[in-house]
Amino acid sequence: MKKLAGLCLIAVASTMSMLGCAEAPQGEGAQSPPAANEPDSNTPPASNNTQPDEVEPLPDTDSDGLDDQREAELGTDPTLEDTDEDGYTDFEEDHAGTDPLDPSSRIYTGGWPYNPNKDALEDPGFESPGGLGTRLPRYKAIDQYGEEVDLYDFVGQGKPLVFDVGTWFCDPCKSLAEFLSTGDASIMDQWGWWREDFAIIHEMVENEEIFWVTVLFSKGTPVDHEDAALWHETFPNEKILVLADTDLTLQEHMQVEAMPRIDVLDQSLFFVSFNLSGPQNGMTFISSQE
Repeated sequence: MKKLAGLCLIAVASTMSMLGCAEAPQGEGAQSPPAANEPDSNTPPASNNTQPDEVEPLPDTDSDGLDDQREAELGTDPTLEDTDEDGYTDFEEDHAGTDPLDPSSRIYTGGWPYNPNKDALEDPGFESPGGLGTRLPRYKAIDQYGEEVDLYDFVGQGKPLVFDVGTWFCDPCKSLAEFLSTGDASIMDQWGWWREDFAIIHEMVENEEIFWVTVLFSKGTPVDHEDAALWHETFPNEKILVLADTDLTLQEHMQVEAMPRIDVLDQSLFFVSFNLSGPQNGMTFISSQE
């Protein structure tokens, strides 16, 4: 492995892969097109609240999308959006099939967001490669808790999503993970693409101003849940979702060759910063949002 300015590169010949490091030019950011005619994540889909036009809708005292009659059937508190205080509303839990009375019964162990309208979103599919202004196809992968996460649950949550794509063999990837875990930016000084103003990103993650998603892959032995779990154990941060790109679906769609790879998507999961050559442009885009 060669280390030049803290950027890991993958070169593939036949069935073999090689990791090295090099400096590279940066990509560009842009505004994505709006997602037209799509439901907001906070708007309940057609449900048990639907009534004939001439009939008044049933009361929903706490305005959580679950009418008081259904709350009575479930035994939930009609004056509280989240009866068991597990971070998911009673409506979301009823919709997802978890128990709104049991705080240990959560949609996601990691507390990731839930979008009850995700099935109505337009999915472009993985037939074409990703790029600036394109929407991420519907992507599901196993997280550090061994659960399948649907990234379309992050649509409409009011903040951008950051992809941090890398491997266990990438030293700058691990330095970035340590910085995000501890907040100690000094570990990043060894990498040529790092700038002092990027230090604000740790605070943005901790304040939940952005969703940070670390995606691990390997062109050798496929990564799995154990890799995601070990990454989380080694670089703990409860605010960061760690996914295992086991079959390289995301790596191939994003054409990842240089790492760490930092891309930014808006709340509708359109790429607003897409960078084939490294992390600096993506980090610049994120830090400029503060």
